[in-house]
Amino acid sequence: MSMTAAHAQSSVMLGGFLDEGIATYRDSGGSRLFQMQDSAIFPTKFFFRGSEDMGGGLRANFSLDSMISLSTGGLDPQSRGAMFENSSWVGLSQAGIGSFRLGRQNDFAFDYYLLGGIDPATGIAGGMLNFRTGSFGADLLGVSGPAQIAGAVSGGPFAPITSNGQITGLAAINWDRVGGKRMSNAVKVVSEEYAGLSVGLMYSFGGTAGDFNNGAGKSAAINFRNGETRAAVVYTEQNYAPVNNGHSGIANLLAGARTKYAHFTVSGMYSQARNTHTGARIYALAGGVGYDFSPAWNLGGAYTYENGNELLKNVTINQAALQLTYTLSRRTSLYAAGVFQRTNGAYAAEIGNIVANGNIQSVFQLGMMHRF
Repeated sequence: MSMTAAHAQSSVMLGGFLDEGIATYRDSGGSRLFQMQDSAIFPTKFFFRGSEDMGGGLRANFSLDSMISLSTGGLDPQSRGAMFENSSWVGLSQAGIGSFRLGRQNDFAFDYYLLGGIDPATGIAGGMLNFRTGSFGADLLGVSGPAQIAGAVSGGPFAPITSNGQITGLAAINWDRVGGKRMSNAVKVVSEEYAGLSVGLMYSFGGTAGDFNNGAGKSAAINFRNGETRAAVVYTEQNYAPVNNGHSGIANLLAGARTKYAHFTVSGMYSQARNTHTGARIYALAGGVGYDFSPAWNLGGAYTYENGNELLKNVTINQAALQLTYTLSRRTSLYAAGVFQRTNGAYAAEIGNIVANGNIQSVFQLGMMHRF
């Protein structure tokens, strides 16, 4: 009599993305700033990913993801001191069916628009410097006061709020969530692709005893992929404690597509943020075109228009970006990127985390990206 033991195959990977450069900011008020700046194009981070093959197409998976600052060597300020604030989850996947995850995770705006490259900013030109932004956050949230959101820079679009505590996880350059806004205590389910289509659902428990909806979040998506063509529609809603006692918050809607033909890449998107309690709303239209001159050289340009309703003082924002990239290898590239923004004066201009002294601002950055 013989016995055969079946051993599951496991793998653990350390990986990451590093983006560092030198930036110069100018504005219409005459201010000028030079600084080292990381995560200008893509978030600087490292991660541990693991998978166990249990046979029959069933796998156990996990991810521990940390954002860092190359400029200081510490955790990114948005991490608020948490080592794996960027994501920490465990789950199962079954071939032919889909996957589910439990833990702290990004919603589908990050998955399909940043990682999937649908966003003209990260997919074409300007990267995170070219995200939709503006210093209108107090009016969008519908509250006022001196408190600052943890992980955001004072003066950013979500900075002034009033509460006994702080809203966490809102970045100053990221009102439509593409740059990544995590949900804690979250369950995320994604189907397998069928004819290029997949759907996803996500729910974040608020964690308030006796009040199921207080601080809760939810996200849903339909995604399509066929060769070089991608499209996705994403809806996300997150409640925050200072807004209607935690029973309301910000709802985001995104719809966009990207395709590549020969040497050209084209993408476009619509995004919206709406206060579910006050009705304050802003939307953006963005488009971009990239051209590959050779396997090494790429030039991309993108344009964004933002418009807010009367509760946001009818703000309008025009933003343009240009990026030249030279690819040294599959993992390493050099870039020169510039972004220009003009508002109608209802709010100050803001690119990245830098609020302008006036309604016009520009930034130019020379940098290097490396993936490992």
